[in-house]
Order: sequence, then structure tokens, then C-alpha cells
Amino acid sequence: MENSLKQPTIILANGAFPTHHIPLGILKNAGSVICTDGSANTLNTYGMTPFAVIGDFDSYKETKPPFSGKKILESEQDNTDLEKALNWSLKNGIEKITVLGATGLREDMTLANHYILFDYYDQIYLEMVTDHFTITCHKGQKSFDTFPGQIISILPQHYNTEVSTTALRYPLNNMSLNPSAKAVSNQAMGASFSVDASKPVLIFRGHTEN
Repeated sequence: MENSLKQPTIILANGAFPTHHIPLGILKNAGSVICTDGSANTLNTYGMTPFAVIGDFDSYKETKPPFSGKKILESEQDNTDLEKALNWSLKNGIEKITVLGATGLREDMTLANHYILFDYYDQIYLEMVTDHFTITCHKGQKSFDTFPGQIISILPQHYNTEVSTTALRYPLNNMSLNPSAKAVSNQAMGASFSVDASKPVLIFRGHTEN
């Protein structure tokens, strides 16, 4: 791991900058912030300096005074800037990442960033926090802390994904899910719930009650 890299580590993507107090609190309390390209300029406007900027630097503009942290040029175009930041994090032994700023602005990038959770869930503990949800990817059985009325949505990656849940208002009992809206806008009933999925699923946990 980079000597001066501190936990918790945040990746700030170049989507819509957070406005909700939950992602803003995560950003404020970050040990290190890794920015993808132009998000470094947004972070600078917010009054913070990133540990590193990673990308092809097509949207980054030099700050005044000049940024003195790490600039990691990844000019190849086979991966998005967020993927480049995640790959760099893996190489440097980071075990947990929270991604902010991954939604909003461009719908294609928002959808692509959700797919990235499927690609990396078994390599690193990865969560995406937006102004509305905390989103993680899981396969198998997983329990979550929650609160009554919390919005819970489950979106599978593959067809015929068998899903069972506990402690949700609308229980799923070995239900076969396909990529669709069939399991969105459920609700937590107590202080915890669980999901058991035969294939990877995205689990959205809302910041507020339904």
C-alpha cells in the first residue's frame, strides 16, 4: 500500500457531486480521496485536496496553486476512469472502497458504474453511496443492519437468479428473478434483514423510509 494512503479510502467519480448529508459526511471523514480525472476540480472547489488523481486527464484542469499530490496517467481507453482507480487501488492493497459521485449527469455512465459493482464485488469490498442509496453487490447469504421502513431494492445481474429474503415487508422465497424491476421498493421491517442470492445481485438500501 502507498505509504501515505490513509483509511477510509474514498473514490470520487466525476458524476454529480453529493448533496445529501450521508455521502457528504463520508467524504468529510475520508482518510484519503482518490479522484477520477475532473472530479479533482470539483473536490478542490469543495475545499478538499485529493490524495491522487487517476485517469486520462481529458477533463482535469490544473488548479491554482498547482495540485501537489499524485497524478496517475492512465491513457488507455479500454477501462473507464472509475475502473482505472479501482485497479490502482487493488494493486496497492486497498481492501475497502466507498465510491461517491458515481451517478447523475450522464445516464450511460450511471448505468455503467452500477455494472462495475458486479465486476469487482469478489475482489474488494466495494460500496457506492449516492444521495439516495447505499449500493453493494453480493452473492450468497448476507445480513444487513437497517431500520423500519428503509427502502430495499434488489436487482440481479443474470436471468434465473434465485433469491430469498428475511424481515422484508414483501418476502422473497426462492423467487427466480430476472434483470427487471420486480424486486424494487421493498421495505425493511425491523433492525436487520438478510438476502440469499444464487447469483450476484445489487442491493440498494435507502437513506430514508419508503
